[in-house]
Amino acid sequence: MNTDLLNSVIEHAKEISVLSGTMALLEWDQHTYMPERAGEFRSQQITWLSGLIHQRHTNPVYGESLRELQRGLDEQSACSPEAANIRGLLRDYEKNVQLPESLVKATALATSIGQQVWVEAKAKDDFAMFKPCLEEIVRLRREEASILQTPGRTKYDSLIDQYEEGADSEQIRVVFEALRRDLVPIVRESIAREKARPTKLSLGKAFPIESQRRLSQWVAQKIGFDFERGRLDETEHPFCTTLGPHDHRILTRYFEDSYSSGLYGVLHEAGHGLYEQGTPADMHGLPAGSAASLGVHESQSRLWENMVGRSVGFWKWLLPTAQTYLPALAGLSVEQIVSDLNRVEQSLIRIEADEATYNLHIFVRFEIEKELIDGDLKVSDLPELWRSRYQEYLGIAPDTDTMGVMQDVHWSAGLIGYFPTYTLGNLYAAQLMETATRQLGDLDTMFAQGEFGPLLDWLKTNVHTKGRSMLPHELMLQVNGAPLDAKPFLSYLQRKLLSK
Repeated sequence: MNTDLLNSVIEHAKEISVLSGTMALLEWDQHTYMPERAGEFRSQQITWLSGLIHQRHTNPVYGESLRELQRGLDEQSACSPEAANIRGLLRDYEKNVQLPESLVKATALATSIGQQVWVEAKAKDDFAMFKPCLEEIVRLRREEASILQTPGRTKYDSLIDQYEEGADSEQIRVVFEALRRDLVPIVRESIAREKARPTKLSLGKAFPIESQRRLSQWVAQKIGFDFERGRLDETEHPFCTTLGPHDHRILTRYFEDSYSSGLYGVLHEAGHGLYEQGTPADMHGLPAGSAASLGVHESQSRLWENMVGRSVGFWKWLLPTAQTYLPALAGLSVEQIVSDLNRVEQSLIRIEADEATYNLHIFVRFEIEKELIDGDLKVSDLPELWRSRYQEYLGIAPDTDTMGVMQDVHWSAGLIGYFPTYTLGNLYAAQLMETATRQLGDLDTMFAQGEFGPLLDWLKTNVHTKGRSMLPHELMLQVNGAPLDAKPFLSYLQRKLLSK
């Protein structure tokens, strides 16, 4: 392998990561502390940077260097981190070089403006205000999908591939159909059982925001999130972003009448952050130092949020401390808290949904996105279609667009094709927990003692440090010894919800 050429390519890729981290910082600020009137200039900054990054991504000398390095790979070096970097960077180059800079910049501008308008429109329950922005975003994403479309695959497939490389909508549809067939009876039986259970805990506005902040930060630190390499802030829609090899930001939102919403937002985003902190820092900006996919990423967030955070062991450990931060929890037992957190019910808001119905929320979004990109669905028809699908899938429909089609930030950010990765993440997470339990022993007992290190170390070894060295389905097959399968997730729900 030509070492000088490899070093030149790596330096170029790391320069791109510096620019990308700078843009991520501007976007993080836009969602947190940016003054209200700064939005227009911020959109210009993000647009200019996106064009500069695209120029670097598509530099012809860089592309030819990658091709030469790819040709020089031999059997001995094929499994090395260097080979993974070359393969991954070349795949990225070949996708990026197809996209005109004008389209990249137009999309950056539309999504930057779109997210700002979305926040205001959501607060006012005014879809008409948001509609022109969303129409422009959808138009641009359709154009991008048409450019990237390959024979035998749909336009929507080319967008899914940006988040879950190697996947397509037909593969996902088959998996989702199999999951839905066995999931719906679990949901129905669980909801029926709720009628015989005590009413949902309702403690009023008894949870001061500042106390929730301190408790959430304490919990994130205890499960392993390194606050010397990250921080916790607040925003309209929780997310996690990485600005550099030692700069990982997680964000949530709190409500005074909920002890769980902010905390579980933190657990979810901390799961993302733990993954980012577990990737090789010296490979930051390169495939070997990047997440395998958004589906694998979501497996980490859903694992820590639900399979750890809603377990009996977790609350045996947490409740005494939680009661000192939030005295309104005094007098409640572990059983009451766990029962409350694992209640299955019809609901409108995805990020507040229980584990059993959560995937029904994703099915709605997956089907609508496919119709938006591969069909002729109009943006103007989204609110009514959303209500219709929610009535069909969850037996409940929103009265407002704030609680309906405008609840998620994703479409305003252009993230069309992202939603399926949440359900893939649930399925990956169940398989990972099954494998980890088989290899590590009784995890719930460890959680009850505040021992989260063994699970985190196992995830680092088997998932985090692997980076993007292989396709996501290959990584999961290597770790679990089995291909993607809904059965472990369904078995997990059966044990948790219907075994008592």
